[in-house]
Amino acid sequence: MSGETSHLGPYKLLSVLGRGGMGTVHLAEDPSGQRVAIKVINPELSQHEQFRMRFRREAEAAQRVRRFCTAAVIEAALDGDQLYVVTEYVPGPNLEAAVQQSGPLRGSSLDALAVSVATALTAIHSAGVVHRDLKPSNVLLSPVGPRVIDFGIARALDTLGGVTTTGELVGTPRYMAPEVLQGEPVSPACDVFSWGCLIAFAATGRSPFGGETLAAIVYQVLNNEPDLDAVEPGLRELVKAALQKSSGPRPTAQQLLDHLVGRSAAPELAARTVQVSWQERGTVPYTGAPAPPKRRRRLYMGLAAAAVLALGAGAGAWLLLAHDGPPELEVLYTEDFSRPSGWAGVYDAEEPAAHGYRADGTYGLDVQPGRVERWAQAPAPYVVRPPRNSHEAATSPPMLPETVVISVTTDIRQVSGIGEYGLYCHSTEDGSYYEFGLDTRGTARIRRVFNGLGSTLSGPVRVDGLPARARLTVACEQVGTSVRLTMWVNGTRVQQVEDPSGIGNGYLGVFARTTKDGSSLLKTTFDDFELRGNLRP
Repeated sequence: MSGETSHLGPYKLLSVLGRGGMGTVHLAEDPSGQRVAIKVINPELSQHEQFRMRFRREAEAAQRVRRFCTAAVIEAALDGDQLYVVTEYVPGPNLEAAVQQSGPLRGSSLDALAVSVATALTAIHSAGVVHRDLKPSNVLLSPVGPRVIDFGIARALDTLGGVTTTGELVGTPRYMAPEVLQGEPVSPACDVFSWGCLIAFAATGRSPFGGETLAAIVYQVLNNEPDLDAVEPGLRELVKAALQKSSGPRPTAQQLLDHLVGRSAAPELAARTVQVSWQERGTVPYTGAPAPPKRRRRLYMGLAAAAVLALGAGAGAWLLLAHDGPPELEVLYTEDFSRPSGWAGVYDAEEPAAHGYRADGTYGLDVQPGRVERWAQAPAPYVVRPPRNSHEAATSPPMLPETVVISVTTDIRQVSGIGEYGLYCHSTEDGSYYEFGLDTRGTARIRRVFNGLGSTLSGPVRVDGLPARARLTVACEQVGTSVRLTMWVNGTRVQQVEDPSGIGNGYLGVFARTTKDGSSLLKTTFDDFELRGNLRP
């Protein structure tokens, strides 16, 4: 691409952010004026068909990575002469520049960095991607917290023997795992080793493996133990575990995250809590004296609270709900169905009444004569609420916060006759639950089912212009002993009702059904499932 080119596809190029062995990164604007970063692959690489095939595969995988402490991949040009990847633009210095200018990170700023990068790696690895080149210059310190960039794509260079056409080694040796330097395949464990190197650099201002030449650096990584004496005691042992020479004993990214917050942690909740902590400090990383113990405890306590979904919203939580639209509560769980990760089934189009993850990145439920109703429970992060007595401890199911908001995108793929589909909540072991349904005639209703016997609480109400594809959002609010139920379609509230003899808390998910007339058929899909809740005690 010549230096005179001012546009690339629909994007206006503004300036060059950096160059590397794989390509050039540009600051650009999309047609709406939103700033993005575009990595343009060097032409000499694009001419190799094997590279193009691997690049396509890795770029598509990178687009599946969830936006937890990462710069999200927005688009990739996978065909034509010019290959490029468009990502979210993250303002702020990279970690390498920030440490060189202001010195090592301390206290809760260092903690937030460690948690953020572990969170990003958890999201990246969950999508089946390996970063492969995690280093300080690939972590940006944005106003809302650290963000990991440039993940996954570098692996496409493996098809060319692991070097560029100029002989440059793929990756940065000071931050590469021993097995990679020895020519073994990359794996998530390699990123964990790089995490240890990166945190050691952030804490001390220098790489844990010295050396001025490539040969000296490689020798240090392969043979010498890192000097971690200057790393704060609270992180030293975890960094040491990540820097083990053998990949087998290293913790996983999820184990790093769990250790940092003290218990099992959901990446989306850790990301949100770090963002709040980072913003409290301002947009510039704190590099002064170590944080007071209270500040550090506050960060860890916030992360731990998020990880276990601190429950007990109690009466009055319904006041959080807006009159016009769904509330902005904490995100507890999301699922984009890009790959099987907890919901039941893999969709088989040859199977009558198929259900499960579909190849197009949605979740399908088919119902027809012989199987007129199907349910799918969300594998949301349930935890057990503190029991009131010994009987409850033995018999009660795991619970969610008493006030939750659930959203999902629904799409009718095929219908014959009458069908109904939607969301449910408060599902208990005795066959009781609330149901929020849309039907193929364009109506919406809220039902209460108690011990298997159902009744309509509200509706059916006509939803004008209900499309085949719609965004359904529902709220289940605990109001004393009552439960208030609200339903939105494409952001417009269509139903609200209160059940004075409320059903107790329980599970939630999606459903589809047809009538028992022997001829109705409904094939529907669900996408972009999201669960929000009130985490405040």
